[in-house]
Amino acid sequence: MSKVVRAVERGATTIKGVIDATGLSRLKVERALHSLEKQKLLVRYSQGYRAPGMPTTPPVRQCGSCSQCCTLLEVTAVGKSANEWCKHCDAGKGCTIYDRRPQMCRSFSCAWLQGHLDDEWFPENAGMVVHFSQDAVNVQVDPRCPERWRQEPYFSKLCEWSLNGIRMNGNRGYATLVVAGSDTFLLLGRTVVPDPTLFGTAFLPVAPETFRYWKATSQEHLHRLNERIAEIQRIWEEFGYCAIPDDDDPWPPYRPALLRLSKHPHAESAQDTGA
Repeated sequence: MSKVVRAVERGATTIKGVIDATGLSRLKVERALHSLEKQKLLVRYSQGYRAPGMPTTPPVRQCGSCSQCCTLLEVTAVGKSANEWCKHCDAGKGCTIYDRRPQMCRSFSCAWLQGHLDDEWFPENAGMVVHFSQDAVNVQVDPRCPERWRQEPYFSKLCEWSLNGIRMNGNRGYATLVVAGSDTFLLLGRTVVPDPTLFGTAFLPVAPETFRYWKATSQEHLHRLNERIAEIQRIWEEFGYCAIPDDDDPWPPYRPALLRLSKHPHAESAQDTGA
């Protein structure tokens, strides 16, 4: 917990800022912050955390005329669904229950407000709100411009974040998710996965920014898909080439079928030995 305290004292006020400063997983950071808050060693305020006695650090930017989060995001505490105007939001004036607004509204700070994005991402003009949650970058797109996230400069930045999340090791990795109206997309670099399942997506890099993917229908299915991907990568390393199957429901043993599909000379011996 001492790492977390030092990170906050040095100016890391958000969960993401603490993660970046300490290298700890989001789960460990959230647990430490919760424990430190209970011990009154840290104080929560509307934008994040600070040590007692430290002045509150103002956000990098101000919302100004923007109230996109009051429209696009779901706030269950006030019965607000996604993509509908909040009944407590007075256009041009702000929140009419600001002093007693829900905790979600108090703690929410979009990526633009935190200074992670350029002014072209100002939500009111961009038509989308980008925010961070546990293990994900979330992009909530205004249904009036559902294709905006596919346009530049937005798409390239989202691809960059997606690749960074994929390349991170262990618990620090994260997904990049886009919600546009009733449609949900998972980004794998420049590869767009429509309607990702709750069980996960297995994927294999085929170029620096593109992937082949298979959507899992169960945890066991995801495990089998990842096992086959691991075998594909081993064959690549061993022979310099492996064909990528089109089917999405593999069963072990994977190696003989992959060698036959790849027309490797070792295919028959692998089949005979069951390797």
